[in-house]
Amino acid sequence: MFGLFSRRKKLRDTAYVLFGYVVDQARLPVFYDKLEVEDSLDGRFDMICLHMFMLQNRLEQEETDKSGQLRRYLKEVMFENMDLSLREMGVGDLSVGKKVKAMAEAYYGRQQAYEQALQDSEELAEALRRNIYRGNQIADEPVKMLVKYINEQVGHLEKLDIGHIYRGQQVFTPGSL
Repeated sequence: MFGLFSRRKKLRDTAYVLFGYVVDQARLPVFYDKLEVEDSLDGRFDMICLHMFMLQNRLEQEETDKSGQLRRYLKEVMFENMDLSLREMGVGDLSVGKKVKAMAEAYYGRQQAYEQALQDSEELAEALRRNIYRGNQIADEPVKMLVKYINEQVGHLEKLDIGHIYRGQQVFTPGSL
């Protein structure tokens, strides 16, 4: 019985480590400097959602209880982090729940959009224009570079041994950025 609890705790701890990698990767200056993602709370949230999508996409390929638990823990850690970040920014207690709910809806909408568009670069570019770039006029080149980056990361993650992920080791690569 205690073994089950320690395995769950280990997976939850791994989720914290993996989410740290998601945030670190999403904060790379190249996204904001070169790829014209808006350097704002919304822009950074969108980049976290994008990297969470790529990691979750890899975990979904496993179709095991362990990967399912880790996916769930990752989402829990992400929303815990969002809640804490909002509170640190001074959002009132009564508003935090509503804002986290709106963020969750945005997250799940983006996940669905990226999943549907992942196999087609043109569809993925359109999903990025709607979500990451929020419909702003952006030149084609930054969007194409972001699509290429996503395809590289997804390919890298697909080749990555699942044990690497379960051990909480770095999962992203700098890619062609």
